[in-house]
Parts: sequence; C-alpha cells; structure tokens
Amino acid sequence: MGSGSPARASGPAGAATAAGPPAVHPTRAELPNGLVVLLHPNHANPTVAIHGLVKAGAVFDPPRLAGLSTFTASMLDRGTHRRTAFQQAEALESLGASLNFDSGPEAMTFSGNALSEDLDSVLEVLADALQNPALTTDQIGKARDELLVRVKISNENTAYVAARVASEILYPAEHPYHRSSIGTEASLAAVTREDLTAFHAARYGPNTTILALAGDVDPVSTLEQVRRSFLDWPRLKSPPPFAVPAPPEPVRAERRVVRMKGKSQVDVVVALPGISRTDPDYYAAMIANFVLGGGSLSSRLMDNLRDKQGLVYGVYANMNAGIGAGPIQIRAGTNPRNADHTAEEILNQVSLIHASGPTEAELDEAVSYLTGVFPVRLETNAGIAAQILGAELYGLGLDYIARYPSIIRGVTLEDTRAAARKYLRPAVHALAIAGSYSD
Repeated sequence: MGSGSPARASGPAGAATAAGPPAVHPTRAELPNGLVVLLHPNHANPTVAIHGLVKAGAVFDPPRLAGLSTFTASMLDRGTHRRTAFQQAEALESLGASLNFDSGPEAMTFSGNALSEDLDSVLEVLADALQNPALTTDQIGKARDELLVRVKISNENTAYVAARVASEILYPAEHPYHRSSIGTEASLAAVTREDLTAFHAARYGPNTTILALAGDVDPVSTLEQVRRSFLDWPRLKSPPPFAVPAPPEPVRAERRVVRMKGKSQVDVVVALPGISRTDPDYYAAMIANFVLGGGSLSSRLMDNLRDKQGLVYGVYANMNAGIGAGPIQIRAGTNPRNADHTAEEILNQVSLIHASGPTEAELDEAVSYLTGVFPVRLETNAGIAAQILGAELYGLGLDYIARYPSIIRGVTLEDTRAAARKYLRPAVHALAIAGSYSD
C-alpha cells in the first residue's frame, strides 16, 4: 500500500530555535482493549501524519521460519475479509492518502499521511488491514515471490552480507538477533498460510499496538475517531512478552570472510556486543559511539580511515539499541586490496577510544551536534509522530522531547569514558568481510 499519491506534505511542526526543540506536548490515551493512542496537535495545515507499530517483529519468528514476521506484514495491504487488495489501494488513492507497512527486528511498523477531513476513513482502512488480512492463496504466492527476490538481491549486496555474517558470529544460533529479519530462501519457502494465520492471531492485537497521530488533530474528536475504528478489536488474552533474551557474553574475537565474485568493493563490518535502549548507560554509550563514528563527518573513523589514509569510501558506527541489546556495528566500504588494512585500522580506533574515551573537546562537539540536530527531526509532523512513538515504546515519558537536550548535556566526560571502556571493547568483536576478497 502507499502506491497512491500521498496527502500534502506535513507542514512545520513548530518553531525550532537555538534554545531547543519546538514545543511538543502530546496527549496519551489507552482504549479499553489496550490500544495506546498518542496525539500531537499542529494546525499549520490540514494534514495528519500517521505512525504506529505492532509488537510483532522478527524477534518472534520461530527459528525455522525466519522472515515470518516480514511475510505477515507484507500481507496487510493485500486484501482483507472486507476489501480486495485493489479496493484497499483505491480507498486510499481516492483520498490522496497513503499507508505503508513494514517489519523490522522488533516490531511491525506502519506509517502514512491523510488530510484531516479524511482521517476517519483512513483510520478505518488501517484498522481493517491490521485486524482482518485475508491471507488468500494467490496473494500469499505473490508476496512470497517478491520476498524471495528481495532476499536474492540482498544476498548479492556486500554490505548486507557482511552485516548478516557479523550478527551470526556475535549471537548464537538460538538467539533471535542471529537471524535475518527478512529470512532466507528456504525459510520463506517453508511458510504456510497456517503459519501466517497463527502468527497474526498470536501477535497482532490492540494491546500490542501503539498509534501516533501528529498534525491537524483534536485530542477529543480524533480520539473518538480512533475509538470508532479500533474499539471492536478484541484484546489478546496472553500476548508474548515484548523482550529479547540477553545473549551469552562473547569470550573472544572471531573473523569470517565471504568471497563474492565480481564485486567492485569489499564491505568490512566489525560488530561489538551492544546495549538496550532502556539501559541507564545508553546516552553515555551513544555519545562515545558518536565520537567514534556515529553519524558525523568529523568522527574519529572518518578522520583517520577516509580523510587521512584514504582507505574507505565511508565508515560509520551504528548502535542498534532496541528492546534488546542489539549490536554496535562499524561498517566500511573499501577497495578489495585494502580490506585487511581497513579492518586493522577500525580495530585500532576502537582500541584507542576504549583505552582513553572521548576528549573534552570531542564531548563538547558531540553534545552541540546532537542537541542541534534534534530540532531538525521535529520539523515535520511525521518526525514528531516518530519521536513520540519511540518515547512510548521505550517508556521514556510524554515529556521526553522537552527533556532530551538536558539529558544529553547532563552526560559527563567520565560517563562517556566509562561507557567506552565497557562497550567499545576490541577484545570481543566479530569481524566479517564480504566481497571480492583475496588473500
């Protein structure tokens, strides 16, 4: 879904100033069936951004059916018991609205846009899609074919292969982070209609769903619209805990090479045991990782590997903190002849920051960047909806957006150095190299 023209782009969500992010004061309501609704009014223009999630991601896939959650999500815009796939799409396109569904490691997410005058109709289509996927044989076949193509394309991508292999090294086979969220050709071929039906019945319910609406909404009347569409959705009696088991602590480093012929570059991934989003160390670890290579062109990795040595096209450190302790992944693309040198230099930079942590100047620069870029993420209703959705998911509070700058400014130099010592540990890493590698 989402092939039709979206509603007009969400307008400015508020005035972001040097003093901090725009004022965001969402309201929260919980329906009797457990559906959590978050509302942020912004009447700059008559549009609404829709964001939400169902706690039904790949962490709930059975080991032999990796990709089942992604397969289930792909069926939500392929017809319901009330509408064919064509009628679903037409119901949105006729309004200039959009809805999109996807599944990730931990949750199935959805997003869309609508004119505020059409929100009632769009919410009804959304509720129908979430509750009543038809799961017809012909649409299952079409979805399977598309997912198999996606897997085949991914398996030819050196960056994807290196990241997948690094996770396979870092997490044992029985851990959900060991498996790819999109599945494999074999696991997707094994999925039956009964598997899809059972997964949907066990994981999709109002008490596993969060809905965030930002834009031209009224807390009272819009909540009533949501009630009309979702109140008859029966609560799941015993939804699975939304949790990821802690993996065993790695005891050594491990290296693996995947040779892929005909590739112009090699991708190098160094993965380290990570941290959950709700861990008290999260912000200090996030800043230490940012200094190392997280999202800034002036990071240590970029300065040393790209600018000074010319080893890589790009290199970044991503901290995949979710409900579980996802990996810290350092990814670099390089010429095949530089693969080993690149891996060596990445680990050298990890060793340096592990030993001494960020400098005071680096901490100041990181705090300035992170507090400065945050308001940019709130310039659209979609950005605000995404932020309040995450705050709800991780229990950060309705005032999280207002508190964020002070949280970041409150991280001390010793906090970041302690986090670097604890989480950026070169002794227990997974190293994966994928591409046209030669010894």
